[in-house]
Amino acid sequence: MAILAAGLGLTACGGGGDETVAAPPTATPLVAPGTWVVLGSSTAAGVGAPSGQGWVDLLARHVQPRGVQVQNLARNGLQSSQALPVGTPLPLGRPAPDAAVNLDAALASGPALLLLAFPTNDAVAGVPAADTVAAWRLMAQRAAAAGASTLVLSTQPRAGLSTAQLAVLEASDREASSSFGPCFVPLRAGLAGPDGAPSPAFSAGDGIHLNAAGHAWVQARVVELLESGRCVRLTAG
Repeated sequence: MAILAAGLGLTACGGGGDETVAAPPTATPLVAPGTWVVLGSSTAAGVGAPSGQGWVDLLARHVQPRGVQVQNLARNGLQSSQALPVGTPLPLGRPAPDAAVNLDAALASGPALLLLAFPTNDAVAGVPAADTVAAWRLMAQRAAAAGASTLVLSTQPRAGLSTAQLAVLEASDREASSSFGPCFVPLRAGLAGPDGAPSPAFSAGDGIHLNAAGHAWVQARVVELLESGRCVRLTAG
């Protein structure tokens, strides 16, 4: 068991630990109107797309007519541990929670929905998949206790990764899909080219970030899941 997962007593969905993310209720929660908050790294911050064309910006415009305001706390270079609540125990050397862009800041606005988007920084830094997904589960559990639902975006393709780092991305997605079920948005396979880097159609040219088409594709997948009603509801009917 990885140190973070063991230290927090986290378990996979249905495992029975105090921090377990429960299976989605039969009646999915209504999240519109309301405030949605995004926690994540550079892609969620809009890097690679023209100003105003990042996937979070596109999503915000899409849901605004439903009375939703989207607060984007994503920041370049963040790892999942930096979005955890202040005081969360972490392995030595892991970046500490940043109170300006973490779960505490997100919950301060009383959101109806939390979106987590940490594509590759954890894997590049050598963080085990179990630690990454444990952090996501902890944030989702704390958000649920505050009345917010959580949507988790998968990892994304990235050039230059080692075999071990690629394996971490795959394990992270596998564990997150199992933990979050209908509230997990799979992205990596659809964005990747044959070499595992971002597809030329979606690449911003640096092997890491997405261009405008890539951001639009991510936004479309998020909207598709939201509109499906499998995770949350956007209408009262």
